[in-house]
Amino acid sequence: MNKLFCDVLIFGAGIIGASLALRLSQSGIKVIIVDYKHPIPIKKKPHIRVAAINYASIEFLREINVWKKIPSDFCTPYHHLEVWEWSSAKVIFHAMSVGLSKMGYIVENNRLQLALWENFINFKTITLCCPSMLISMYYDGCDWRCILDNGVVIISRLLIGADGMHSQIRKKLGIGVIGWKYHQCCMLLTIETDKYKHGTLWQIFTPYGPIGFLPLYSHWGSLMWYNTPKRIQELQKLPIEMLEKEIESNFQKQLGNIKLHNMAVVPLIRQRAHEYVTTGGALVGDAACSLHPLAGQGINLGLRDVISLSQLLIHSRVFEERSSVSEVLISYQKSREYDSFLMQSCIDWLYVLFHNNCLPLKIARNITFMAVERSYYLKKQILKYALGIL
Repeated sequence: MNKLFCDVLIFGAGIIGASLALRLSQSGIKVIIVDYKHPIPIKKKPHIRVAAINYASIEFLREINVWKKIPSDFCTPYHHLEVWEWSSAKVIFHAMSVGLSKMGYIVENNRLQLALWENFINFKTITLCCPSMLISMYYDGCDWRCILDNGVVIISRLLIGADGMHSQIRKKLGIGVIGWKYHQCCMLLTIETDKYKHGTLWQIFTPYGPIGFLPLYSHWGSLMWYNTPKRIQELQKLPIEMLEKEIESNFQKQLGNIKLHNMAVVPLIRQRAHEYVTTGGALVGDAACSLHPLAGQGINLGLRDVISLSQLLIHSRVFEERSSVSEVLISYQKSREYDSFLMQSCIDWLYVLFHNNCLPLKIARNITFMAVERSYYLKKQILKYALGIL
């Protein structure tokens, strides 16, 4: 029987789990990270899943020496964000308003994950088990004993669930969730456009859901089209040529002529774990809190979990001194519960406010947009919070 020992065992080697593993291992903490699949390979065309990585997250990725692993040609900087329902009530955010040249970068999820995995080989304190799955786990009050499907037994002080929204670790730890499905679906579309606006993200609010655009390298872009499940199903069934015409007819002014290259449909779920921690275990990323993606904050919020938990574990020296991790986990819970609740609440407020076609409410929310656009201070505070620098 192959037996491995570590300080921290992480299940889930996506962007969040891999970031946590790297940060801890760089400080000498012995980490084992487990996942059932390898990252999606990089191809000539952009991957369907992309993310807007904000300023604070980029700084953290630089700190763990990952950001430099991604070629600059495939990181698209953005410095403007335009949001509107009525074009006469547009809110425009500028990076320069908070003293920055860029708000962040757009990058494909798989490209970032692969860059993280490449760094694993640089540290003897990190072991990757992939492809592997958990068969059983037992906690004796001091250590975890986990058995993988390949027969490997792992003994660890701390167990981390970084395995996403449908986390098996969260279920095995006995942590419940509260959440619901939104009455919307999201169609992700990778397109080429001849009306490319460098450095600008935009989002249009409609009563049926927002529509957002993230510019990628060259003339590629990622269009996120939210609507009712019925409408998204209708669009999904269209032949590519007809769907291209549908996109052009709705967004000709913003995108011009387009060519569709890839498409995926995802349901939208809002979910929050009752607790971020339990005895000897903790959750990070979507395993702890998943958001409506309309604000593009999912990965950024997960990286804030990573920053908080890693700092507490490193500074506490619990693994060097063989002391209890309980106080560290309680501190982690306190540090993250308000931030994640505030982010979820703000996004839910936007969802409720705009998921309505009532004319008086429509007028009121656009007047609010106009007021926000005219308030330099308010826009500055909103942008600081969104970029993780507040």
